[in-house]
Amino acid sequence: MIRTFTDADVDAAAELLAERHARHREAEPLLPADVDFRAQVESEWSADGAGGVISENGYLFGRPAQGSLTVGIAGHALRGDAEHARDLYAAAASNWVDAGHRSHMVFVPASDGALVDAWFRSSFGASAALGLRETAREPFETELTIRSGTQSDLPLAVELDRAMHDSMLPAPSFSDHAHTNDEYLADWEGTWDDDEFVHFVAERDGRAVGHILLYRRPPDLRVPPGSIDLAAASTLPDARGAGVGRALTAHVLTWACEQGIPVMTIDWRMTNLLASRFWPRRGFRTTFLRLHRQLA
Repeated sequence: MIRTFTDADVDAAAELLAERHARHREAEPLLPADVDFRAQVESEWSADGAGGVISENGYLFGRPAQGSLTVGIAGHALRGDAEHARDLYAAAASNWVDAGHRSHMVFVPASDGALVDAWFRSSFGASAALGLRETAREPFETELTIRSGTQSDLPLAVELDRAMHDSMLPAPSFSDHAHTNDEYLADWEGTWDDDEFVHFVAERDGRAVGHILLYRRPPDLRVPPGSIDLAAASTLPDARGAGVGRALTAHVLTWACEQGIPVMTIDWRMTNLLASRFWPRRGFRTTFLRLHRQLA
């Protein structure tokens, strides 16, 4: 029997989530081992507007986020037949649509092919990937100079951020995400005074041509404690294809390894052709897929 998810169901959901995570770690041992599953479920369930369903063998709930009704990493877990995900979605989605939510997103462990397939057969498609890999000393011969970023690099960071977003406006991304110059400035202001961020700039013949930003992301189901996130990377359009991104990536993997940081996480959009090919070639393995369905 499928019924409405309530506060009293958090413990049962945490048990189902723990089982799912144990299976996931068999496929990807770098995922965090010590997780407070109840806290993970409660954090997402307590969000404003959260709603969903539960049964003996699974649960599914989402909350408004990122312009969609979003089922977070802790918002869905099953035991047994993956086909049950379609029953849970059918039961939950009616209320979501009645509330006006016609864009639905769900995060699913990439290693569970049967579960991914069940969501694909519910008319969801893969829109983004979350990944990770071990850090390591990665020698890479280059004529580039890579230095630490400073506050004086704020105009450069804005230019590179805009170049990255502009690259996703044409086909096949058709991104409608655009910032004003003031919004780009606000995003980057203070980065170099915040210990959670580490910024590097690549220069060729004294000219800055690319950058990369690391972020000490708070741990959760996909982010191991003590890891670091590759949060942003961009190369100027006229410098692309010449090894700038590869040099910056090798640099931060080496830097993190030498700092005693064992794991680097990342995410990318599937329709960003450059990113979706570049990062797996750099050794990042997909841990979760963000699946999306847009109702007409």
